[in-house]
Amino acid sequence: MSAAPTEPDPRGAAARPLTICVFCGARPGRRAADTEAARHLGLLIGRRGHRLLYGGGGSGLMGEVAWSAQRHGAPVTGVIPTFLVEKERGIAAPPQQTVVTSTLGERKVAFLTQADAFVALPGGFGTLDEVLEVISLNQLKVLTKPIVLVNTDGFWDRFLGMAQELTDWGFTDPDLGSLCSVTGTTEDALRCVERHANHTAGLAAVDAERL
Repeated sequence: MSAAPTEPDPRGAAARPLTICVFCGARPGRRAADTEAARHLGLLIGRRGHRLLYGGGGSGLMGEVAWSAQRHGAPVTGVIPTFLVEKERGIAAPPQQTVVTSTLGERKVAFLTQADAFVALPGGFGTLDEVLEVISLNQLKVLTKPIVLVNTDGFWDRFLGMAQELTDWGFTDPDLGSLCSVTGTTEDALRCVERHANHTAGLAAVDAERL
Protein backbone atom coordinates (compact mmCIF):
# COMPACT_ATOMS: atom_id res chain seq x y z
CA MET A 1 0.00 0.00 0.00
CA SER A 2 1.42 3.41 -0.91
CA ALA A 3 1.82 6.35 1.43
CA ALA A 4 0.31 9.73 0.67
CA PRO A 5 2.23 13.01 0.70
CA THR A 6 2.54 14.74 4.05
CA GLU A 7 1.95 18.26 5.30
CA PRO A 8 -0.81 19.33 2.88
CA ASP A 9 -2.24 22.81 3.01
CA PRO A 10 -6.07 22.44 3.11
CA ARG A 11 -6.76 26.18 2.97
CA GLY A 12 -8.71 27.58 0.05
CA ALA A 13 -10.46 25.90 -2.85
CA ALA A 14 -8.91 23.07 -4.85
CA ALA A 15 -7.91 23.61 -8.45
CA ARG A 16 -10.55 21.11 -9.62
CA PRO A 17 -13.64 20.32 -7.53
CA LEU A 18 -14.07 16.58 -7.06
CA THR A 19 -16.93 14.33 -6.08
CA ILE A 20 -15.45 12.46 -3.13
CA CYS A 21 -17.22 9.32 -1.96
CA VAL A 22 -16.67 8.55 1.71
CA PHE A 23 -17.05 5.03 3.08
CA CYS A 24 -17.45 4.75 6.86
CA GLY A 25 -19.53 3.29 9.63
CA ALA A 26 -23.19 4.02 10.24
CA ARG A 27 -22.28 3.57 13.91
CA PRO A 28 -20.03 5.95 15.86
CA GLY A 29 -17.63 3.28 17.05
CA ARG A 30 -15.88 3.44 20.42
CA ARG A 31 -13.00 5.82 19.71
CA ALA A 32 -13.32 9.57 19.86
CA ALA A 33 -10.54 9.87 17.27
CA ASP A 34 -12.81 8.32 14.62
CA THR A 35 -15.56 10.88 15.23
CA GLU A 36 -13.05 13.71 15.09
CA ALA A 37 -11.58 12.36 11.85
CA ALA A 38 -15.05 12.14 10.30
CA ARG A 39 -15.87 15.72 11.24
CA HIS A 40 -12.52 17.00 10.02
CA LEU A 41 -12.79 15.17 6.71
CA GLY A 42 -16.18 16.78 6.13
CA LEU A 43 -14.74 20.19 6.98
CA LEU A 44 -11.88 19.73 4.50
CA ILE A 45 -14.18 18.55 1.72
CA GLY A 46 -16.28 21.69 2.18
CA ARG A 47 -13.39 24.11 2.49
CA ARG A 48 -11.64 22.74 -0.57
CA GLY A 49 -14.77 23.15 -2.67
CA HIS A 50 -15.43 19.45 -3.24
CA ARG A 51 -18.73 17.54 -3.31
CA LEU A 52 -19.58 14.75 -0.87
CA LEU A 53 -21.10 11.47 -2.02
CA TYR A 54 -21.98 9.05 0.75
CA GLY A 55 -24.43 6.46 2.03
CA GLY A 56 -27.22 8.89 2.80
CA GLY A 57 -27.77 8.29 6.51
CA GLY A 58 -27.45 10.66 9.44
CA SER A 59 -26.13 8.18 12.00
CA GLY A 60 -22.64 7.29 13.14
CA LEU A 61 -19.48 8.41 11.37
CA MET A 62 -21.51 8.68 8.17
CA GLY A 63 -23.66 11.40 9.69
CA GLU A 64 -20.66 13.20 11.19
CA VAL A 65 -18.98 13.48 7.77
CA ALA A 66 -22.16 14.60 6.04
CA TRP A 67 -23.22 17.23 8.56
CA SER A 68 -19.70 18.67 8.72
CA ALA A 69 -19.32 18.79 4.94
CA GLN A 70 -22.70 20.48 4.53
CA ARG A 71 -21.98 23.05 7.24
CA HIS A 72 -18.75 23.98 5.47
CA GLY A 73 -20.34 24.49 2.07
CA ALA A 74 -20.06 21.15 0.29
CA PRO A 75 -22.93 19.96 -1.90
CA VAL A 76 -23.99 16.61 -0.43
CA THR A 77 -25.51 13.66 -2.24
CA GLY A 78 -26.73 10.68 -0.24
CA VAL A 79 -27.44 7.38 -1.98
CA ILE A 80 -29.58 5.03 0.07
CA PRO A 81 -31.59 1.88 -0.71
CA THR A 82 -35.31 1.81 0.01
CA PHE A 83 -35.16 -0.54 2.99
CA LEU A 84 -32.65 1.71 4.77
CA VAL A 85 -34.81 4.78 4.18
CA GLU A 86 -37.46 3.19 6.37
CA LYS A 87 -34.94 1.98 8.94
CA GLU A 88 -33.27 5.38 9.33
CA ARG A 89 -36.33 7.60 8.95
CA GLY A 90 -35.97 8.95 12.49
CA ILE A 91 -32.28 9.86 12.11
CA ALA A 92 -31.74 13.34 10.72
CA ALA A 93 -29.42 13.67 7.75
CA PRO A 94 -28.21 17.09 6.56
CA PRO A 95 -29.88 18.99 3.70
CA GLN A 96 -28.85 17.02 0.63
CA GLN A 97 -29.80 15.54 -2.67
CA THR A 98 -31.08 12.08 -1.87
CA VAL A 99 -31.00 9.27 -4.41
CA VAL A 100 -33.07 6.24 -3.43
CA THR A 101 -32.10 2.92 -5.02
CA SER A 102 -33.91 -0.40 -5.08
CA THR A 103 -30.93 -2.40 -3.81
CA LEU A 104 -27.55 -2.09 -2.14
CA GLY A 105 -26.00 -3.17 -5.43
CA GLU A 106 -27.54 -0.21 -7.24
CA ARG A 107 -26.20 2.11 -4.55
CA LYS A 108 -22.73 0.71 -5.07
CA VAL A 109 -22.90 1.27 -8.82
CA ALA A 110 -23.92 4.89 -8.18
CA PHE A 111 -20.86 5.35 -5.96
CA LEU A 112 -18.53 3.78 -8.50
CA THR A 113 -19.79 5.75 -11.47
CA GLN A 114 -20.35 9.17 -9.87
CA ALA A 115 -17.30 9.52 -7.61
CA ASP A 116 -13.94 10.89 -8.71
CA ALA A 117 -12.21 9.37 -5.70
CA PHE A 118 -12.88 7.43 -2.50
CA VAL A 119 -11.86 7.92 1.13
CA ALA A 120 -12.46 5.26 3.77
CA LEU A 121 -12.72 5.90 7.49
CA PRO A 122 -13.29 3.14 10.06
CA GLY A 123 -16.48 1.15 9.65
CA GLY A 124 -18.04 -2.31 9.67
CA PHE A 125 -18.73 -5.02 7.12
CA GLY A 126 -20.41 -2.63 4.68
CA THR A 127 -17.35 -0.36 4.69
CA LEU A 128 -15.02 -3.31 4.13
CA ASP A 129 -17.21 -4.52 1.26
CA GLU A 130 -17.11 -1.12 -0.42
CA VAL A 131 -13.34 -0.75 0.03
CA LEU A 132 -12.66 -4.21 -1.41
CA GLU A 133 -14.97 -3.53 -4.34
CA VAL A 134 -12.99 -0.44 -5.35
CA ILE A 135 -9.62 -2.15 -4.89
CA SER A 136 -10.76 -5.20 -6.88
CA LEU A 137 -12.14 -3.11 -9.75
CA ASN A 138 -8.99 -1.00 -9.87
CA GLN A 139 -6.93 -4.19 -10.07
CA LEU A 140 -9.13 -5.49 -12.90
CA LYS A 141 -8.80 -2.12 -14.74
CA VAL A 142 -12.59 -1.72 -14.68
CA LEU A 143 -12.04 1.35 -12.50
CA THR A 144 -9.27 3.96 -12.53
CA LYS A 145 -10.01 5.98 -9.41
CA PRO A 146 -7.98 6.53 -6.23
CA ILE A 147 -9.00 5.17 -2.85
CA VAL A 148 -7.37 6.23 0.41
CA LEU A 149 -7.71 4.56 3.81
CA VAL A 150 -7.48 6.94 6.78
CA ASN A 151 -5.70 4.82 9.36
CA THR A 152 -6.81 6.49 12.58
CA ASP A 153 -5.40 4.73 15.65
CA GLY A 154 -4.18 1.89 13.41
CA PHE A 155 -7.72 0.80 12.48
CA TRP A 156 -6.68 -0.51 9.06
CA ASP A 157 -3.49 -2.29 10.22
CA ARG A 158 -5.01 -5.77 10.34
CA PHE A 159 -6.73 -5.23 7.00
CA LEU A 160 -3.37 -4.29 5.50
CA GLY A 161 -1.83 -7.35 7.11
CA MET A 162 -4.49 -9.54 5.52
CA ALA A 163 -3.82 -7.92 2.15
CA GLN A 164 -0.15 -8.79 2.54
CA GLU A 165 -1.12 -12.36 3.45
CA LEU A 166 -3.06 -12.66 0.19
CA THR A 167 0.09 -11.67 -1.68
CA ASP A 168 2.29 -13.99 0.39
CA TRP A 169 -0.03 -16.90 -0.38
CA GLY A 170 0.13 -16.11 -4.09
CA PHE A 171 -3.47 -14.96 -4.58
CA THR A 172 -2.76 -11.31 -5.42
CA ASP A 173 0.03 -9.43 -7.17
CA PRO A 174 2.45 -7.41 -5.02
CA ASP A 175 1.31 -4.11 -6.51
CA LEU A 176 -1.49 -3.05 -4.16
CA GLY A 177 0.32 0.22 -3.56
CA SER A 178 -0.84 1.31 -6.98
CA LEU A 179 -4.46 0.46 -6.09
CA CYS A 180 -4.88 1.83 -2.60
CA SER A 181 -3.11 4.45 -0.48
CA VAL A 182 -2.97 4.70 3.30
CA THR A 183 -2.63 7.88 5.36
CA GLY A 184 -2.59 8.72 9.03
CA THR A 185 -4.57 11.95 8.74
CA THR A 186 -7.55 13.34 6.87
CA GLU A 187 -5.39 16.17 5.50
CA ASP A 188 -3.04 13.70 3.85
CA ALA A 189 -6.00 11.70 2.56
CA LEU A 190 -7.52 14.70 0.84
CA ARG A 191 -4.24 15.80 -0.70
CA CYS A 192 -3.70 12.25 -1.94
CA VAL A 193 -7.07 11.98 -3.68
CA GLU A 194 -6.69 15.45 -5.18
CA ARG A 195 -3.31 14.54 -6.65
CA HIS A 196 -4.32 11.14 -7.99
CA ALA A 197 -7.79 12.13 -9.21
CA ASN A 198 -6.29 15.00 -11.19
CA HIS A 199 -3.69 12.63 -12.62
CA THR A 200 -6.35 10.17 -13.82
CA ALA A 201 -8.80 12.83 -15.03
CA GLY A 202 -7.94 12.21 -18.68
CA LEU A 203 -8.19 8.42 -18.41
CA ALA A 204 -11.25 6.22 -18.80
CA ALA A 205 -12.25 6.32 -15.13
CA VAL A 206 -14.86 3.57 -15.17
CA ASP A 207 -16.01 0.90 -17.58
CA ALA A 208 -19.68 1.01 -16.57
CA GLU A 209 -20.68 -1.86 -18.85
CA ARG A 210 -18.43 -4.20 -16.87
CA LEU A 211 -19.69 -3.31 -13.39
